[in-house]
Amino acid sequence: MLDFVSKSSGEFLAAMAGAFFGAACAFWFERSKEKEKKQAEEHGALMRSQLALICQLNTINNIRKQHLDPFRNDPIRERNMIQFRMTDASLRVAYDSISFLLMTKNPTLVLDVQAAEHSYISAMECLAWRNEAYEKLHNNSKLEKIDVQTGRCTVQVDLRDIKQLKDLTDALYTSVDNAYDRIELQIQELYKAGKLLYPKKNFLQIAGEK
Repeated sequence: MLDFVSKSSGEFLAAMAGAFFGAACAFWFERSKEKEKKQAEEHGALMRSQLALICQLNTINNIRKQHLDPFRNDPIRERNMIQFRMTDASLRVAYDSISFLLMTKNPTLVLDVQAAEHSYISAMECLAWRNEAYEKLHNNSKLEKIDVQTGRCTVQVDLRDIKQLKDLTDALYTSVDNAYDRIELQIQELYKAGKLLYPKKNFLQIAGEK
């Protein structure tokens, strides 16, 4: 009888131990899956944020190289630079997705990224305002005479329109240069933050960076 009780107790304890071990394995497996899911979501959020900023940087760079740099040192660049438009980079940073960075060693990174993106938006708005001033100047201009042989013409303009166009042209140069520097920096900072959190994962880099 004692042997039977001892044997039954041993089987019971073995069963309990097996059940506990199974439950522990299931718990840690579930925890592991949740951790992997969290890492994948955060990694993806950082990559998408970098992609949005890189698209914005490309737009700003196109504005600089194609339209601003050829007239950068021109003393009357506001008159010689024609009206132009640039397609907006439609991608924007989803700040809810990178809010986890607020709990890291660099919590201000989210604010820095937001400020960089806002500088891009400001530059695109400044381009639109400059185009409006350009159109206003030409709409208000009056042709006085034209030399049909040389193509030279004399027009009457409102000096206030010239001043507005100059101010907005100068502001466009400032806002575009500022946006380029700030966006480029935050793409690099997101790369550093990503590598600090997940050293083995890949992140985007600007062409030419090592």
